[in-house]
Amino acid sequence: MADETESGATLLARREYARAVPLLKREHEKYPSNPRIRLQYSDALAGAGMIDEAVTQYEATARYYEDNGLTVQAIAVRKKAEKAREQLPKTEAEPGKNEPMFESSVPKSPLFEMLPQTERDAVIAEMEVETHDEGSVIITEGDPGSSMYVIASGAVKVYTRGTAGTLYLAQLGEGDFFGEVSVLTGKPRTATITAAQRTELLRLDKTKLDGVLSKYPGIRKVLDDFYNKRAEHTVEAMIASLKKK
Repeated sequence: MADETESGATLLARREYARAVPLLKREHEKYPSNPRIRLQYSDALAGAGMIDEAVTQYEATARYYEDNGLTVQAIAVRKKAEKAREQLPKTEAEPGKNEPMFESSVPKSPLFEMLPQTERDAVIAEMEVETHDEGSVIITEGDPGSSMYVIASGAVKVYTRGTAGTLYLAQLGEGDFFGEVSVLTGKPRTATITAAQRTELLRLDKTKLDGVLSKYPGIRKVLDDFYNKRAEHTVEAMIASLKKK
């Protein structure tokens, strides 16, 4: 029996999935409209090998996010559902039953809104879900940039090197992008970014993006326009502003 001080979330973070399932199930039954608890319950079910129920819970969570205009979160959860389905025997996986990444006709996210349907689906298909525990280093200043990220859940902290040592610049939250400048320009990373808490990211690797761009070259202009429109709010803009002081 779990120690009274242990919670389902604590056990999940330690990857003790089987022990986490009953605790998180009770929490979900107590707070059925809380999407974070439902998502934790889904993760525990998937980790414990209870795939059918995990997929059901993932899909319910994704629908909640969609209904509330949280497109990035919905995409990340559907990615998890897809990955869970891959564990099912071929005879159990139902062809044609996979739901789209999102159900809304136009996702409520600036980047995705700017892309036509076909191009948007092509980009989303190449994204991967990446999970980081609190304190984990996601990117390091000075390294080459090979991926861009959007925060699906959690938060990250942004640091840069200054004359007086390491400077803490900002905290980014759900829906925020980072790392796109290195991917689009080839410049090295201008900051170190760590997980402020357990954080899930949608990652798009440059090699996969290049593959999509070779098929849909018009996406490049959309990405450049997207970057230019939010240029004042990028990590690089924070650093440039700091150097002017």
